Amino acid sequence: MKELLRTNKLAIITSMAILITLGMINQVTFYISLGVMAVIHILRKSTLHEWGLTRPKSWIRTILVSLGLTALMMAIAVIMEITIKMFIDQPADISRFDFIKDNIWMLLGALVAVWFSAGFGEEIIWRGYIMKNIAGFLGDTKKSWIISLIFTSFLFGVLHFYQGPAGMIKTGVAGLFLGIVFIRNGKQNLWINILVHGFIDTISMISIYFSS
Repeated sequence: MKELLRTNKLAIITSMAILITLGMINQVTFYISLGVMAVIHILRKSTLHEWGLTRPKSWIRTILVSLGLTALMMAIAVIMEITIKMFIDQPADISRFDFIKDNIWMLLGALVAVWFSAGFGEEIIWRGYIMKNIAGFLGDTKKSWIISLIFTSFLFGVLHFYQGPAGMIKTGVAGLFLGIVFIRNGKQNLWINILVHGFIDTISMISIYFSS
């Protein structure tokens, strides 16, 4: 099983298809996809390096870089918000998170959930597994990584279809940004991705909390 999930293209493609499908159905199946991803790594006997979770040389530098990239992504988000409004009247539908408005306990629970599911889960699945494998199938060249980056970013946007067209565009661009971060960081370590994704979602959850 270890070699099958490492070298058999059909097995790897099937595993990616399962992960993508589970992620798109609903929130429950998304959490199931996290379990499936864990099982795949366990069966592959993946090392921390293969998970993308090798300890950084400097946590301070990693956190500072992540904070800087988060600020950059938030600036891009503001520009996107203005631009999207010119073409799409309907804003992103984030009503799924209305339950945290003015409810501190729900907010705290949501923050734990987004760090686990989005920060860790989505980065390990989308950048650390799907994006990396697609690039590998296409030859592991600069061109193959660009193709994989664009394709996975598109799918990442579609994954958030429940937010409507505006939400899909915004999350697709966020996926593109996080994919570029992963590539520029050596295509191996996910810690900056995890922190940036977690910081962005934390800001989003807190904004929703105060929006009431």
